[in-house]
Amino acid sequence: MTAIGTNPAALNATFFVNQADAGLTKSIKRLSSGSKIADPSDDAAGVAVSGKLMSAVKRLLAVSDCAQNVISFSQVADGFLSVLSDELTRMSELAIRGTNGAFSASDRANYALEFENLSSAITAQVTNARFNGAPLFQTGSIGATTTVAINGDGTNVYNSVLEDIRDMGASAGTTGMLNQLNFAQIDTTTSASAAISIISSAIERVASARAAVNADVSVMNFYIQAINVERINTDTANSRIKDLDYASESTTLAKHNILLQAGT
Repeated sequence: MTAIGTNPAALNATFFVNQADAGLTKSIKRLSSGSKIADPSDDAAGVAVSGKLMSAVKRLLAVSDCAQNVISFSQVADGFLSVLSDELTRMSELAIRGTNGAFSASDRANYALEFENLSSAITAQVTNARFNGAPLFQTGSIGATTTVAINGDGTNVYNSVLEDIRDMGASAGTTGMLNQLNFAQIDTTTSASAAISIISSAIERVASARAAVNADVSVMNFYIQAINVERINTDTANSRIKDLDYASESTTLAKHNILLQAGT
């Protein structure tokens, strides 16, 4: 039939031009955003899954950062304990010298002065030790407990316990390590001999505290490794859902461009 009022060819061309234009717009939007789901209506389920996976990735990043902070806390504590160990070692050396009965009273007084100064320095350092404004060594036989989540859901936590150096070794009817050091003297051979035992015990306790602190660092490093592996795999899964294949989408863009020009 020959018709003048309707041009089917032009109508079909208009329909396909509109389709090509819509496809071109979608390709440009995807290419400029780098996402296959730049328009959420393209993959509603994918948007939901990707959102949950991205949230999990962010939480895992936060968990890794928190674990790193616990490591920093432990390393600062170990630094204090290392200095404390050196000071105790020097005090033990002075105590040994104090047992020498051949020294005169003035010689013994010189050794005793350094001994007392070191004891005062230890008390000041332990009392004022801080990490980010918080005391490292808290009063109590248990000491400071640092709790940190080690999984993305926060259901698994790790407790890092830093023993209180001030009260370490205290029991019923006895005083803690710090008080024992404060009472130790080397002004006589008898007191010097007693001081050696006190300082030896203190050195052992500090060594045990350092072992516990560095064990926490070792454990946290393994947790961080596991967290990072989980984060990478989760991020990879999310990438398969939302990240655009540029080669494929560029081909689609070229196709829509050709169809649009031909239709026009």
